[in-house]
Amino acid sequence: MESINWESIFQEGNLLANSGEHQKALEKYLLAKTIKPEDAMTWNNIGVAQLCLGKFDESICNFSKAILLNPYYKDAFHNRGLAYSDLGDLELARDDLNMAIQLDSQYWSAYRHRSVINQMLGNHDESYDDFLTAKKLEGDPNRK
Repeated sequence: MESINWESIFQEGNLLANSGEHQKALEKYLLAKTIKPEDAMTWNNIGVAQLCLGKFDESICNFSKAILLNPYYKDAFHNRGLAYSDLGDLELARDDLNMAIQLDSQYWSAYRHRSVINQMLGNHDESYDDFLTAKKLEGDPNRK
């Protein structure tokens, strides 16, 4: 019964997040966390809601918890990279985006975001290579 309650609450959070109601989504995800505290996706989505609300430090803690629960969770690495970027910590952002790409070499949005980070770091060739890879993968109907 717990998973049914968790599932419905989690899905409500997703619907709210997709409609831009991030504070209400965060409340749903926090409730879902009390039901299923070892679910990495819940922690990741808490972090995403916080990221959308500009709570970057808090989001990093939640993405880190998701990664602790699932060290192969590419989306949590990607999202934590975005949060580090928003805080101006470009090296940590790039490290997390590198990890997301290492976990999934077809992860086009991680390439796109790493392209931006590399540009900001002055790594123009790497930025351009990542941009081209992202464009190629984004248009590939066979990508994962």
